[in-house]
Amino acid sequence: MKLFNRIALSTALLAAAPVALADSATLTITGRVLPGTCTLNDALIDLDPVKASDLTPGADSQIKAGALEFNGCVGVSKAVLSFAGTPADGDAERWKNTATTDEASGVSISLLAGTTGNTYLKDGDTGIDVPVTGATARYDLRAAYHVPTGAVLRAGDVSTEIVVTADYE
Repeated sequence: MKLFNRIALSTALLAAAPVALADSATLTITGRVLPGTCTLNDALIDLDPVKASDLTPGADSQIKAGALEFNGCVGVSKAVLSFAGTPADGDAERWKNTATTDEASGVSISLLAGTTGNTYLKDGDTGIDVPVTGATARYDLRAAYHVPTGAVLRAGDVSTEIVVTADYE
C-alpha cells in the first residue's frame, strides 16, 4: 500500500505542477550576391606629333600601343567589352577626329585590337572577351593616325573619345 500511496502522491504533485508553455518563431535571413566587378581605369594613348607629309594616304601611320587595364577584380572570370563613339565620316572602321579647337582635317583615328594584326575596333563593336586572372586583366590595343586616300590634310589637333563598357561574368 505504501507503493500505491507514493504513486498517488507523485501523480497528484505532477498534476498540480504548473505546465510550462513553449513558443516558437521563424528566423529569416536574407541577402543578395551581387555580380563580381573590376575597376576599369581610364586609358590614354597619346599619339606622337607627326608632320602631315609623313602620313601615308590610305594607311595607318604612327601606330602607338596602349591598353585597357582592370584591377580590383572580385568574383569575375572575364570582362566583355563594347565600344561606342563617333565613327569617321564615310569610314565606319575608324573614329572621327573630334578635337574642338585647332582641329586637323582630313585625318581620322584607327583603333586596333592586340599588339599585332589588323582587327579594327569600331563604334558598335561588342562581345570582346577579356580573361581575368586573379584581381587583374589587361586588353592590349593600338591607335594610329589614318588619312583616307584623296583626303586634303590641314594641320591641327587630333583627338577622339571612345566609351568602353565592360560587363563582368
